[in-house]
Amino acid sequence: MDFHDYYKELELERSATDAEIKKAFRRLARQYHPDTNPNKPEAEERFKKISEAYEVLSDKTKRNKYDQLSTQYNSYQRGGGRQGAGGSHVPMDDVGDMFSGTSFGDMLTELFGSQRSSRTKTATRRPPPKKVFSVQLSLLEAFTGVGKRFTIEETTADITFKPGIATGQRLRVPDGEIEVTIEPHLRFVREGNDLRVKEAILLSTALLGGKHDVVILRGTISIRVAPGTCSGKVLRIKGQGMPVYGNENSRGDLYVELTVNIPTILTDEQRVLVEQLRDLGV
Repeated sequence: MDFHDYYKELELERSATDAEIKKAFRRLARQYHPDTNPNKPEAEERFKKISEAYEVLSDKTKRNKYDQLSTQYNSYQRGGGRQGAGGSHVPMDDVGDMFSGTSFGDMLTELFGSQRSSRTKTATRRPPPKKVFSVQLSLLEAFTGVGKRFTIEETTADITFKPGIATGQRLRVPDGEIEVTIEPHLRFVREGNDLRVKEAILLSTALLGGKHDVVILRGTISIRVAPGTCSGKVLRIKGQGMPVYGNENSRGDLYVELTVNIPTILTDEQRVLVEQLRDLGV
C-alpha cells in the first residue's frame, strides 16, 4: 500500500499553519463537494480524501504523530522495509486507534499489523488528551459568581462559575474542560483572595483625619483615616476581599493604599486659608 500524504491532498507544505490547513480544506471542499459535482464519483472520492486529511492535520495530537510516523516510514522504506534497517524504527506502541478508519491507519495495519496488535495488548492504553476551551470572566463575575450557557462542539451546556474562581482554574464540561481567565480590572488588583486598591483622600482628611467612603466591587464601605496620614499609607480591611472558592462565608482582605489629593487649582478663599496655615507653620 502506498503512503498517503495528507499534505499533498490539501496542496500544502508540511510547514503549513493551522490557519492555512483550515483555509485549504474549505477551498477544496467547496470545489469537490458531491452536491456541486453530481454524478461525478471521482469528485466524491477526492472529497473523502480531503476530509480525511483535514481530520488528521487539524488535530494537533494526530498531526504530531502523523509527522513522526511518516518521517520514520520513509526511513523504513529506504531500509528495504526492515525494522531497524539504517537505524530506523517505527514505534507503534502509542498509536492505538488514533488513525482508525483512515487510509493511513489501514497502511499501518497492513505493514505492522502483528507488531501493532502484540504491543498494544501489553502496553497501557493512554487516555486521549482532554480538549481545553477558554473563557474570560470579569473580576465582578468572579466575585459574585455567574452562570453562562455555552455551545461546545454542537452540545449546549449551562456552566456555573462559583464566587472566588480564579485564573487557571478548570471546570469539566462535555468533551473536555473549560479554563478560566479573569480579566484585569481598571481599579482593583487581585492577589489570591485579597484585593488591592488605590484611594485618593482630601488633603484636609489627611491632616485632620476622619471618615472616607470607598467604592468596592459591590457597594461602598466607610474607612477611618487617622490624622496626619501620608500618601502611601496602606489600610487592611478584613473580610472585604474575594470570596474563597467553595466557601462563600470566607473572604480575603482588602488593602487600601491612600494617596493624598493635592489640588492643582485653588479658589481665592482656599488660597487665603492655605496662606494662613503657612503663616501658622503648617
